Amino acid sequence: MENTTTVILTLEDINDQEIKKLLVPIVYLAILMTVGIPGNLAVLIIYRHKYSKSVYRTIIWNLALTDLVFCTLTIPINIGRLVRYYTFTELWVCKLITTTITFFIMYSSHLIVTLSIHRFRQVCLPLRNQIGPQDVKYWIIGGACLAVFLDIPLGILQPIDHVQLAQNITGHICAISYHPSLFAEIYNGFLTFLFSLYSLVLFVLYILIGRRMYLQRKSKQYSKSSLSQSDEVSSKITKIAITVSVVFAFSYVPLYVIKLLTSKINQEELTSAQFAVLKIVERSYVINHVANPFIYAFFDSRFRREFKKMFTAAGRPPEMEGTSEERTASKDRTLNSNP
Repeated sequence: MENTTTVILTLEDINDQEIKKLLVPIVYLAILMTVGIPGNLAVLIIYRHKYSKSVYRTIIWNLALTDLVFCTLTIPINIGRLVRYYTFTELWVCKLITTTITFFIMYSSHLIVTLSIHRFRQVCLPLRNQIGPQDVKYWIIGGACLAVFLDIPLGILQPIDHVQLAQNITGHICAISYHPSLFAEIYNGFLTFLFSLYSLVLFVLYILIGRRMYLQRKSKQYSKSSLSQSDEVSSKITKIAITVSVVFAFSYVPLYVIKLLTSKINQEELTSAQFAVLKIVERSYVINHVANPFIYAFFDSRFRREFKKMFTAAGRPPEMEGTSEERTASKDRTLNSNP
């Protein structure tokens, strides 16, 4: 008669096995954090000290501050949530984590919509009252208050997901996508609708902005007038705003799609590779908080120059720094009049 030995597993053992499957998402988040923190910190420093006060600068600076806090605070939290995938038992901590992440998501969304409205009014309604440097703070405060208000239901509805594992062991997950109650389904549906509405608003606004700028360029070409430096700056800012909005929209699509399809996805039946990909896709929104410094660097030569100076000034003699600044001072003063 053969003796069979059953290996007794604990919840910690199962969790350790799960971490191996989650290694790729953990490394992915760690890389984004490593890139996002210095990138957004550079934006804060450069836009604070090298750009004159304007609505554009104020919104970009607040967006960078939001992204920096997100990368510094919520990405490590997300990594911790993966490391303790099956052993997350503290409901109040889970609620705090998810509401904090959702607040930053919504607040940055409102900043991007505010920037788009500002560009629309400047380009398409130049003779109307504009959002001024003193007025924009009310838009920012209003966006933050709205984000808090929309975030409150999640603090009530977010559960700890309980799953049955091997040897009748129960796992505890602080999940992004969980099997919701009726009220949670309604709330997730509302968030999906809100995201779709924001995306539609951005799409319509930039279609109108693009059409107006195209007609303005055609008109100047027809009259053989050269584009002014103000036109070039306006075009640059519009390109930045459009790209930021596109990255925002595409980085959040997977999250809301998965939230809607949660009931149709059985994670226990996924292979290790499929499971890892799912956890990365669930966190696709993190890209939105890391990508903006690259967008500014791509479209804004002045930002690139200041960024390079930040990392080369330490090894450069003081007199050389002064000479370099004198060479670009005149151009910077002109570009400081950003809309």
